[in-house]
Amino acid sequence: MLTVLLLFTGTTALFSQKFAIITDKASYEGAREQIELYSQTLLKEGLTNIIIIDKWGHPDSIRRELRKLYNSNKGFEGAVFIGDIPVPMLRDAQHMTSAFKMDQERYPWERSSVTSDRFYEDFDLKFDYLKHDTVFKHLHYYSLRHDSPQTVTPDIYTGRIRIPWDKDFSLLKAYLKKVVAAHNEINPVDEVLFFAGHGYNSESMIARLDEKAALLQQFPQLNRQKNGLEFIDFSFDDHIKFRLLSTLSSQDFDIALLHHHGDTDLQLLDGEPPAMGVQGSVESIKFYLRSKVRDARDKDAAKKNYMEWLGVPEAWFDLANDKNQTFKDSVYYADMDVSAADLKNYTPRPRFIMFDACFNGSFQLDEYISGHYVFGNSGTIAAMANTVNSLQDKFPDEMAGLLGFGMRIGELNKFNGFTETHIIGDPTFRFTPSGKVDYETLMKAATSNSKLLKLASYPHPDVQAWSLRKLSENKYPGTSNLLKEKYFASPYGTTRMECLINLAAIGDDNFIEVLSAAMEDSYELVRRFALIFTSESGDPRLIPALIKSAGNPNISDREVFQMNSLYGFFDKETLLRELDKSFLNIDTTGNYSGKIYSKVKKGIEADCNSTSETIKAICSPDTPAKTKIFEIKTLRNMPYHVGIPSLCSFALKCSDEQQLLLLIEAFGWFNYSYNKKEIEKTCREIASSDKYSEKVRNEALKTINRLKNPK
Repeated sequence: MLTVLLLFTGTTALFSQKFAIITDKASYEGAREQIELYSQTLLKEGLTNIIIIDKWGHPDSIRRELRKLYNSNKGFEGAVFIGDIPVPMLRDAQHMTSAFKMDQERYPWERSSVTSDRFYEDFDLKFDYLKHDTVFKHLHYYSLRHDSPQTVTPDIYTGRIRIPWDKDFSLLKAYLKKVVAAHNEINPVDEVLFFAGHGYNSESMIARLDEKAALLQQFPQLNRQKNGLEFIDFSFDDHIKFRLLSTLSSQDFDIALLHHHGDTDLQLLDGEPPAMGVQGSVESIKFYLRSKVRDARDKDAAKKNYMEWLGVPEAWFDLANDKNQTFKDSVYYADMDVSAADLKNYTPRPRFIMFDACFNGSFQLDEYISGHYVFGNSGTIAAMANTVNSLQDKFPDEMAGLLGFGMRIGELNKFNGFTETHIIGDPTFRFTPSGKVDYETLMKAATSNSKLLKLASYPHPDVQAWSLRKLSENKYPGTSNLLKEKYFASPYGTTRMECLINLAAIGDDNFIEVLSAAMEDSYELVRRFALIFTSESGDPRLIPALIKSAGNPNISDREVFQMNSLYGFFDKETLLRELDKSFLNIDTTGNYSGKIYSKVKKGIEADCNSTSETIKAICSPDTPAKTKIFEIKTLRNMPYHVGIPSLCSFALKCSDEQQLLLLIEAFGWFNYSYNKKEIEKTCREIASSDKYSEKVRNEALKTINRLKNPK
């Protein structure tokens, strides 16, 4: 049952709504004055809204209401969920995350499902309801249907205001009061901080430098005498959290972009710092040995093993069990991370924080770190954070520059097509536009291709990127040629990124031409994505550009990371011929170029041999079932294009339903493959044959839908 309160909207309330405030009964009664004041504040901004009190407690009823509002109200933007609004937990949809892959049969449902409000945002997606969790009462499980779209394209945006540690609604009241005050401020984007944590993006300095250059293009107003864009790297201090939290609390940052690893209740910022000098190295080893012995069941045996392995003296294990030393060591470890307890001593001031990390946005839990930033003693109104693990190699700052044009925070998350990414807090918050053009002006042009074509030349990278994205969504007939033209002409790295991403979805000859050029792009993120798309495409025409990139002695650490195992997606002999051709007039006997040649050659041989072994293991009748299943699962991360003919042949002959289901599901990860039509043909044959079970036929249809629409 849904109780709908039509407030502050006049006589045409139901047909003029643009936003919904959905709250549980207890939260509404506990903070009614503040919720209604928030509603009035949105109305003053021109965002008419209704308050909906959920008394049923089921996601389906809420989704139906949102769909009805969307279909009957032109301009309906989204919703905010206040309190314990039901949480959808998605299964059989791991391909719609950026990185999450967990065995659904082996692990508990609450762990192997993806917490996702995309269920409420994308009305085209189709789900089967599975069950209501009997322990975690707010969780509801759904399976993505085979006949559903297999990518996320949100129709609306949402935000979560869920504060499990708020027992008397005092925090909710204080938060909404803060939100109302922020909405009434004049506050353009003029101060931004970005942070890079330990191990993130292979700690590539080139990636850090290029991100700063890109951000100054996305926020040109930061290019001024007063420092408008600040950067902190974890390597600045042994324990960087004190500098980071102090900086966030001492300056009026509008936006903080935090790239680091994470857990549900922790920001994982640091690793053990590199030792300096001989004595420093000794102390570092002692620290390591103490931790290993301290945690061992048989401490004497552990000590003996490490002494033999590392050749260290017994004295280096001293104080391993000393209480004072143990306390010091534990504090040292704890200070590598940020917890909710740390925030009690600081007052972070950024209005919007992006947690580009795993698990920091796990709002379904009783504790999640991003919630303590947003709903604690801070100036933060909203955060973008992930409910499960998140890929490092993605486009985290995509369209972020539009926040300077007054785009609402929720709109930013609509550009992110992953099920795990959410807005924590108020999704309607926006900064004061700082230029002649604002986001509302852009939105008025969204359905006019002629206006979008003009905006594609507007002197701002994200306005150009946005217009190109909209033209692609509108299926403008000249999109592919335009994307290619803009890629080669644009001085903006983020615009070229958008061109590459949209061309990847088209997958035509223009994509291959741009992709080959992108491996030499001046923007490191474009080069990195070019290598990712190269592995996912496998088109033999990419080999010359790939070998040229591999022979470059100055590629970034993250590009090197992407090169790992990449050669295995291509034909071995073709790669080796191209390698010899590229080094034809270069001395490979004794200089650094020779080392590169040898390294690439070894990499080609190792990767391609590994590919052959994997394909053989899958297709051979002599392979043990357990090994075969393991190898099939590797195809989700390793789409071996050269093996497609053999794999398709095996699929049509396979009599083991479990293996066949896993292989068909793995085929769905070949959605950018140059040879995916052969997979689609195989899946159609399976889907149309009565000799297969309904479960197998449906999985084949699901893969066909995945191959049609790559992200």
